[in-house]
Formats: sequence, C-alpha cells, structure tokens
Amino acid sequence: MGFLLTVSFLIHGLSLFCIILLYMQVTKVKRVERLHQQNINKMEAAMDSYLAEFQEQNEQFLRQLRERSTSLSSEVEKSSVKSPLVDEEDVPVQRVDLKSEPSQSLHELLSIEENQKHIRTPFDELTTDQIQDLSGEEIKEFSVYLKGKGLTIEEIAKHLYRGKTEIELLLKFHQ
Repeated sequence: MGFLLTVSFLIHGLSLFCIILLYMQVTKVKRVERLHQQNINKMEAAMDSYLAEFQEQNEQFLRQLRERSTSLSSEVEKSSVKSPLVDEEDVPVQRVDLKSEPSQSLHELLSIEENQKHIRTPFDELTTDQIQDLSGEEIKEFSVYLKGKGLTIEEIAKHLYRGKTEIELLLKFHQ
C-alpha cells in the first residue's frame, strides 16, 4: 500500500511538472504573438503615414496643376483679344513641361564618376528606355548608388523617371 502511494505521488509530481512546462510554453507563444501584433501595428501605422504623405503630395500637385491651368487659360483669354499693336509672331508661347528632364544627363553623371575613379559601372550604357524598364531591386540599387554620389532625392527621381516619394521610400527602407 505504501508503495502504491509513493508511485501515485511521483506520477502526480511528474504530471504537475509537465503542466508547468506546457504553461510556460503557452505564455512564451502568447508573448511572441503579442510582439508580432505590435510589429504589425507599427508597420500599418508607418504605411498609413506614407499613404497620407502620398495623398498630400498628390493633392498639392493637383492644386498646382489647377493653378497653372487657370493661369494659362486666363493668359489665353487675354491673348485672344488682339490688339492692333501686337503681331501673333511676337507673342511668346508658354508651354508647361510636366515631365522635366534632369539638368545633367545620366551618362554625364556616370562619365564624371568614371573619370574620377577609372571604374566602369554597370549603369554606364543605360538608355532612357532601359532605365524605365529597371526592376524594383535594380532601381533600389541605382538610387542608393546615385545617393552615394551626393545627388538629392529629387535629382535621383528625375534620372530614374520615378516619383520623389518612391525614391524616398526606397532609400528609407534601404537604411
């Protein structure tokens, strides 16, 4: 009888030990899930702020376009009233270039660096069409490369024919 009682205590102790171990595992899993959920919430907040920034920039761009179009339409209306002193050839035509070209060409920038370092980069022979067809990873590498050369985000965006915010995001995520 004493032997069975001792075996019973051992089995109860062993089962209590297993229950404690399982409880510790469950709390660890819950802690990891909580941290994961916090990270998800942080990422959602960051994406929300980036989307809000995109939306703000888009609205600002649209306002600027509306202002330009109204100013251009008012100028057109003013110029449509012909005065006898002004010839049509003397009136300058103002054109709005929505996609302005960079001040220096990509090939000039790359040749400057090549002359300085005497190293050819894989970006030396890229044409405008090839730049526009770059994959996401190549754009990221190229934007980091140009940022390392000291170009601003706006200049990089013009050279890669991408949006300023897109380049900002690529560079932020690269850090």
